Amino acid sequence: MTIRSSRRTLLSVGAATIALTSIGRVKAADDTDVIVIGAGLSGLHAAQILEASGLSVTVIEADNRIGGRVRTLSDKPEKPESGGSEVGALYARVRDQAQRFNLELRPWQVERLEFALNIGGELISPKDWPSSPKNTLPEAMRKFPPMAVNTAFLPKESGLKELDSWLEEARNTPDPSLYDFYTSKGADEATMKYLSLSNQADSLKDESLFWALRGQKMLEWGRGSGPFSHVVGGMSKVPLAMAGSLKGNVVLNMPVEGIAVDDTGATVSCARGKKFRGRFVVCTLPASVLRTIKLTPGLPTLQSEAVASLPYGQSTSIFFAIKEKFWDIDGLGSSLWTDGVAGRAYNWLVPNGNYIWMYLTGTVNQKLRKASDSEALQYAINALHQARPSTKGRIEPIAVVNWSTNPWSRGTFAYRRPGQIAKYGNIAAATHARLHFAGEHTAVLQSGLEGAMESGERAAMEVLDKV
Repeated sequence: MTIRSSRRTLLSVGAATIALTSIGRVKAADDTDVIVIGAGLSGLHAAQILEASGLSVTVIEADNRIGGRVRTLSDKPEKPESGGSEVGALYARVRDQAQRFNLELRPWQVERLEFALNIGGELISPKDWPSSPKNTLPEAMRKFPPMAVNTAFLPKESGLKELDSWLEEARNTPDPSLYDFYTSKGADEATMKYLSLSNQADSLKDESLFWALRGQKMLEWGRGSGPFSHVVGGMSKVPLAMAGSLKGNVVLNMPVEGIAVDDTGATVSCARGKKFRGRFVVCTLPASVLRTIKLTPGLPTLQSEAVASLPYGQSTSIFFAIKEKFWDIDGLGSSLWTDGVAGRAYNWLVPNGNYIWMYLTGTVNQKLRKASDSEALQYAINALHQARPSTKGRIEPIAVVNWSTNPWSRGTFAYRRPGQIAKYGNIAAATHARLHFAGEHTAVLQSGLEGAMESGERAAMEVLDKV
């Protein structure tokens, strides 16, 4: 496999060494069976399956790196994970890739995180929260930590029959917003504030109840199966190893501008006048990016509406190295959860290293969506120092990753608005002649890393059914 990029370098992937060569040497391959758009887990898994079935594959990627929304900052201290990294116990496809390439998975217990709270500008220990004057929750709910208030409202069991039944059941059952659901269960405005702070969507009014129940069903399905794991050395090792195993080219720095499908194949038009021709195309671009690309012929009306309206979570991550244990200074937990501009700051201990991960989502993140990295970093430092004074002089910035401003993702992951499941189902995944769609937003059974690979597998099988 050859990875082609705009610069010459060497990339080590396990035992394989991959030469990166000049983009000027790339030529359109008229005899390629399948063009795969996107070198994330979804596209790479589709390429693996197609090649294993004897088809020739070229993978093209807009970014200058492999991995999509998997990104280990390997050149930074502590190697922070800035994208998807948690491998669930039942993530069979991801675990299979790790085993195939001899990558070590190490169990990780997220519940071991110990928090300090900053509510209304006051630092509070979780043990003091139930009796704190800052706790404005109704009496029956005062015992719940603010980050866990949703557990008092969502049913212990999702009520969905199967992992994939959310698609059908949402068609036959009212699908209110989370806001309307919580209101119907008696949540007041004080409670609603805590419920909204950990949400990826800008507003609880923007997220479907059935979408939340789908996530809960996944947790039920995996309950008792074991802890999450992390890849030793970084999650990026997985897509890099997958790319290294391919026979065909992986072409970087190749943003797609248009896809034209005809009776014999499809032409993918890219920046700088580059074109790629294949009998089929597997497109794994997020809907947030796909809707900016010209498709010829255009998608059917309902599918086009679904792609155009699919919302994505927005987040900014700021990573800090720990110079000194600041939690020993104030005697509180090493992670922080606030109702203010500091959002959440986790003391993240993974196989790569130990760092502070400040994670800003929803309304807290709105002002950073168009901010430069330096502006976001200054915002984060000021907010964290104000919310947790003991951090001053004891942490050091490592990196800023803003998925909202990344032109190749334009957000973190897809979710559904009220009524969208009933109206659109999973039509975003529908085949369009010789154009097939994949990506986590088209997955049915799983989300995240495993959902991406599930969708790539489905799209590859659709192509093979036509060959």
